[in-house]
Amino acid sequence: MTETLINNLKFLGFNIYEAKVYIEMLKQAHPLTAYEIAGLSDVPRSKVYEVVDKLFVKQALVQTSENPRKYLAVDPGVILAEIKSAFDSSFEYVKNAFNNLSPGETADYIMNLIGKKSIIKKSKEMINGALESILIAVGPNMLKELEDELRDAEDREVTINFVYYGDDKIRFKNLYIHKLNQPDVENWLNILLDVDFKEVLAGTMSLALDEGHGIWTKNVYMTNILQDNIIHEIYLGMLEEKLGFEHIHSITGKIPGTLWDKAMVTFKEKFNL
Repeated sequence: MTETLINNLKFLGFNIYEAKVYIEMLKQAHPLTAYEIAGLSDVPRSKVYEVVDKLFVKQALVQTSENPRKYLAVDPGVILAEIKSAFDSSFEYVKNAFNNLSPGETADYIMNLIGKKSIIKKSKEMINGALESILIAVGPNMLKELEDELRDAEDREVTINFVYYGDDKIRFKNLYIHKLNQPDVENWLNILLDVDFKEVLAGTMSLALDEGHGIWTKNVYMTNILQDNIIHEIYLGMLEEKLGFEHIHSITGKIPGTLWDKAMVTFKEKFNL
């Protein structure tokens, strides 16, 4: 407990010696000199006078006598209230200062999502935060995980364009059934997701285990690539509905399938597909 308390006091602005002295002083019923404090708190005598002075400046200790100088701890409720007040004041100042800065360019990073739970959690956060638009491509297993959030988005009048890798009938507006070169939806959960044309997520997860890997980003180049991917899936779904597989194959031949197989070699090795 003491180590955890010391670490949290360090977070609140105490160094390790200050934390040790203050904790020890809270146990004392009578004033102590710096020399006595050193013996009780495991703080070197060469450091204790400096530490006591700093705690006095922080108003964590009060001096009760002059010769010799003796000290008592200030009630922790008073100290914590002062720290919280100072923190809140600094937080508000920094927030307002940032808001008043001229808009510039910030780094658009790509976040790796490891494990099924983290991918599903991030997907739900994105859908729940959608304001106007969702582009999504999933199969039946992933839909089970996200259906409540997607229904809520529909209730908020968010426009959903939905690519579905499945045979069962589901009720969503703007639904596009896509079976041509679809992912393995029997054993894996797959998702492509765009929200408000600002942030995207792509992920592949094991159905049976908590294995999976995905990415999330607002990077403009990556978002455009994944948006383009989902939109092409929508095109394919529309063509499949209107023309049928056989007619599409008679037009395209084997070239798209061959290229797809080559592109998926490394991916399938990574996920044992």
